Amino acid sequence: MAQVHLSPPTSHFNNLSLSSDSINDNDYYNYNSIPFTDSDKLNQIEVVMNKIDNLGFIPDNLIESEVKFFYENLGIDNNYFLKESTDSIVSNIHALYSAKLLNFINNSKDNSKEDHFSISHKIENDDHAIYIGDFDERIDQKYLDNSDSAANTAYRLESFSSNLSSFNNLKLNFVYKCNFTDSDKNNLFDSTFDKIASPETKKIYINLINQLKKTNNPVITHYNILNTNTYRIIIALNQKTSSNYSSSLSNLCHYYNLNLSKKYVEQFKNGTTIISLYVSPSSDHPNSNINLSINQVLKEASLLYSIPKNLFQENFKNHQLSLQECIYAHCGVIFVTHFLNRLGPEYNTLKQLLSSSSPSTSSLSSTEVLLKLKNRLTSETFSQNYIKETFQKHYKIIQRLYRHFADIHYIQSGLEKTLSFKRLEQLETVEDDAQFNEILSRYCSSNETDILVLKSLYNFNKSILKTNFFLSSKVAISFRLNPTFLPESEYPNKPFGLFFVVGSEFRGFHIRFKDIARGGIRIVLSRSPDNYNTNLRNLIDENYNLASTQQRKNKDIPEGGSKGVILLDYGVAQTRPKASFDKYIDAVIDLLIKPVDESKSNQIVDLYKKPEILFMGPDENTAGFVDWATLHAKKRGAPWWKSFFTGKSPTIGGIPHDEYGMTTLSVRAFVDKIYAKLNVQDTSSIRKVQTGGPSGDLGSNEIRLSDEKYVAVIDGPAVVGDPNGLDRTELGRLARERLDLSHFDKSTLSDKGFFVKADDTDIVLPNGLKFLNGIVLRNTAHLKLKELVGDVDLFVPCGGRPAAIDTNNVGALIDKKTGKAVIPYIVEGANLFITQDAKIVLEKAGAYLFKDASTNKGGVTSSSLEVLASLAFNDADFLNNMCANSEGKVPEFYKEYVENIQKVVINNANLEFDMLWKLKQETGKTFSELSDDLSIAINKLGDDLAASKELWDEDTPFRNAVLIDAFPRILLTKAGGIEGILSRVPEAYLKAIFATHLSSQYVYSRGIDSNPARFLEYISSLRKQYIKEGILAN
Repeated sequence: MAQVHLSPPTSHFNNLSLSSDSINDNDYYNYNSIPFTDSDKLNQIEVVMNKIDNLGFIPDNLIESEVKFFYENLGIDNNYFLKESTDSIVSNIHALYSAKLLNFINNSKDNSKEDHFSISHKIENDDHAIYIGDFDERIDQKYLDNSDSAANTAYRLESFSSNLSSFNNLKLNFVYKCNFTDSDKNNLFDSTFDKIASPETKKIYINLINQLKKTNNPVITHYNILNTNTYRIIIALNQKTSSNYSSSLSNLCHYYNLNLSKKYVEQFKNGTTIISLYVSPSSDHPNSNINLSINQVLKEASLLYSIPKNLFQENFKNHQLSLQECIYAHCGVIFVTHFLNRLGPEYNTLKQLLSSSSPSTSSLSSTEVLLKLKNRLTSETFSQNYIKETFQKHYKIIQRLYRHFADIHYIQSGLEKTLSFKRLEQLETVEDDAQFNEILSRYCSSNETDILVLKSLYNFNKSILKTNFFLSSKVAISFRLNPTFLPESEYPNKPFGLFFVVGSEFRGFHIRFKDIARGGIRIVLSRSPDNYNTNLRNLIDENYNLASTQQRKNKDIPEGGSKGVILLDYGVAQTRPKASFDKYIDAVIDLLIKPVDESKSNQIVDLYKKPEILFMGPDENTAGFVDWATLHAKKRGAPWWKSFFTGKSPTIGGIPHDEYGMTTLSVRAFVDKIYAKLNVQDTSSIRKVQTGGPSGDLGSNEIRLSDEKYVAVIDGPAVVGDPNGLDRTELGRLARERLDLSHFDKSTLSDKGFFVKADDTDIVLPNGLKFLNGIVLRNTAHLKLKELVGDVDLFVPCGGRPAAIDTNNVGALIDKKTGKAVIPYIVEGANLFITQDAKIVLEKAGAYLFKDASTNKGGVTSSSLEVLASLAFNDADFLNNMCANSEGKVPEFYKEYVENIQKVVINNANLEFDMLWKLKQETGKTFSELSDDLSIAINKLGDDLAASKELWDEDTPFRNAVLIDAFPRILLTKAGGIEGILSRVPEAYLKAIFATHLSSQYVYSRGIDSNPARFLEYISSLRKQYIKEGILAN
């Protein structure tokens, strides 16, 4: 074909880009085009036209018009033409042309259809991508959501939308990999942004970046572009904190009838993302009040950041539900999924029949079969998808329930001016229970399951004591719930408080059994979709059981039991757990402190009407995050920031459990007491197995503080075993360096030893045992110990998932010929590793087994005394006495205080062991049952004492003497004596110390019988002791 030559420039090529190179008032606030001279542009156009001509897909007489259309009519910035190759430009022109042809073919026989084109075309590479059409979510998922400046994988976006009458809102999106200058550390800009951004844009962005450093929330600003009806909305946020946010913002603009003509997403070297939206009134709604629409977008951008992609996206896009209604429904689906009481009276009857039978092995098995039946009922009867579909089917009822929720928690000051309030006014509400039942009867009387689902959502509304839902700035949605809605059949011990948090990539809960309570926050990771579904199904039960175990474990300390769990969504969230942890913590703090902005419209409606303090600590997958949580609470202005988290770094007053072996000291005390009671002399010959490897707190210190002969260690990444004994030097090395078993030196094994990684396949052990893969071996090794390594004397679970041993598999640990337990000594360090019923089976088979609530309390004791020090000292004394300096050197007081705590941990363990041993001889009950009896006795007596005014209010000298006895002497001296501590520690906490100290010391010295006469005799003897010690006047 002949070469195509262009004539000199004509008028239609004089202004091809969205902005010219000259600076005017509008350009000053926007992006500048990189200079692209007319001659350069014409040369490129000529090359493009010739390539199109050579390919022959577009007729000769249409080539110039199609090229002109692409260059002139779509509003594409010059930056695109400078960056892209001519081959890429040719490909995109062909894509547009093919869309026109396809539309003609599809509509040629239907003259009723409007002449509108749709197009879908993409080119994706590692360093750039081009999308023509609606690919917003794809761009988010492939490029923007995973942008990480630190890893040199950040991407910027330039997006343009055309309102040409022949196209359905044609979008052109250009993605480019960022290029940051390493030589200038102070320059945060990508090289392209540095060239095209106006000086004022750079100034605005730097200001937003500086504001973002002070908060976890997105920072939002906007302004009108001079002499136009276009507004620019700019949002700054941290990278990798809100998936699908960019695409969701586009949907939000469209919902409020705004035309999104341009969108820029910029990445910065310090990990900041800034999104810039150019919006104007939609051509379909030219007379709409743009100020109202803009204000609503600004108001909801924060809500959208919390949950950018909700379960009701389609209902939002078709204007069936507003964004607030969608996110309320989204949270409601999650609540109903976890809390719908779906077992029914038949289940309760069956449970009562089974519980009335004798505790034989068969009945215990039936109990756990019942638990599995419960799990099946709760997961399969009402799946999350079914609940969502029920909400969608009855969306009018969902709107009424949203109005019911908003009437209570939405403060209406000034809301009359917003679109959301105008919409809210149009919704009907639910006046009371009778009206709600009438609504259900009218609209879903024939479907009992729908009624159950909707009633559960109504119960959600009624249980909410406070929420951050309507705060103008937030990172996740949090609710403080009254847990009275929990069915007694599933949760017999009613918790004191429950927090529920929903974020963009997680759901989380926090359960506590007392007002003053403490427990760790764990993140639950999922290896596969099936594993995620299992974790989802068990989440609340696991949270409840862990908090309940903590309540029993915390019997020696003033804090009751609590536990927080964060379940990460399956997918990218699994790779960035800290982002979800940060949001969970920030959202909970929202409900614990007053907002800095004291305007009426930014307050929380507090139906609880009492101050609350939560005491938290590290747990699975959160140990590295507690420093941030502590300092974040301080930044948020929380007065209790020093005591908010335990397990933090010594530089901010923490006492790391792993560094000082706090948890392990308690476990080891029980092991040593077993040896002493049974007169075991040569402990180095004891053959020992441990779950939880040398990288963990409990696992590493168990290796370092023990001298038994290890024959197997079972860890997440690997299993290592040797019937001849594992090399203690090698195990010690791993423990000291906190390395997991994947780093084990296989050369130290004997010819009978084995080392198997979880991802190994087709495994044959030296003794001939075969396994399909390493995961199968790892997950079953604790049940096949005799086959794997021969006789085992001691089993110390230091890690692993709850219920790893239950009544369905406990038989593997009992010799079929003798009926005796194959492991004589079991000290459960890991929480809930063995179910209660399985423990009883093992004990009845002859094992000396001590459960987690008794053995694993060293950590909580240490944490409690860490909390006490943080409350007892003022900020200056706390810094001087509890905080290490920049070189890591701790104060002398800190050293002595830690040694004091270690002695308390060992002493408390010895006291409990001795009482359990004594009670077993007196009652014949198992240690596992007696551990619960002991916890119940201490906690019940403690609750009674905490509620009593007689000893607290009417006998101040005795009250103070008890507190002096409870406080470490070294702390009393440094914190200004009893008067100094009383002036700083909250009274509720002091009451808890008083009650717990009396109750625990009484039970450990007198037993679990707390009849009034015996207790009065104890108090009388205590007075005499205090007088003798000089802490109580005669």
